[in-house]
Amino acid sequence: MASPHQQQIRECVTDIPPKPDVELVGWVLMAEWKELDGQKFLTRLVGDATSAWQVKGYLHEGLNTEWPNEPAHHNPGHPSEWVQVPSES
Repeated sequence: MASPHQQQIRECVTDIPPKPDVELVGWVLMAEWKELDGQKFLTRLVGDATSAWQVKGYLHEGLNTEWPNEPAHHNPGHPSEWVQVPSES
């Protein structure tokens, strides 16, 4: 059963589908926080029906996939060409 927070996020994401006639089947939300002393940390919230392997796959694909310039497909704020996120050495 979804928590109220999971349900609220699911409703928000469902309200902005990338194209008609699609169904949201899983999601993960990552957030970065900063404490008063400047320390930063990450948290995540996962959909109630999203499995652990889906979460790992979503995060891997999000970091390692080239993203096209397609604002209707949830890509706002990115450059107009394909984007490859470089790994830090």
